[in-house]
Amino acid sequence: MNLRIISAIMVGGALGALARFYISGILPVYKEFPVGTLMVNSIASLLLGYLYGLLFWGIGLSAEWRLFFGTGFCGALSTFSTFSYETFSLIREREYFLAILNISANVIITIGLIFLGFILARR
Repeated sequence: MNLRIISAIMVGGALGALARFYISGILPVYKEFPVGTLMVNSIASLLLGYLYGLLFWGIGLSAEWRLFFGTGFCGALSTFSTFSYETFSLIREREYFLAILNISANVIITIGLIFLGFILARR
């Protein structure tokens, strides 16, 4: 792996982690529902769908840019491990409705946003 690729992933990851920190920090928790995690997962899904759409529709991006956005930025921004932990915590606290809502919202919204990003890339 060359230095440009490593640098692209590192810089993208650092920016994605900072974005995650700030987005999660400014959004309130609504009755113990982790809104910040849902938001960062949603944003990362939209961006990743858009990136995939650009590539699918023939818009060429260098390997460095693909890795910067996909692996670096979106990888650090998306918080699936946090989502899993928060869902587990809700189950452990017997907040079953909120746990199911968290799972459903994260899965349905993020898959929908992957689709939206993919469609937007075609325009």
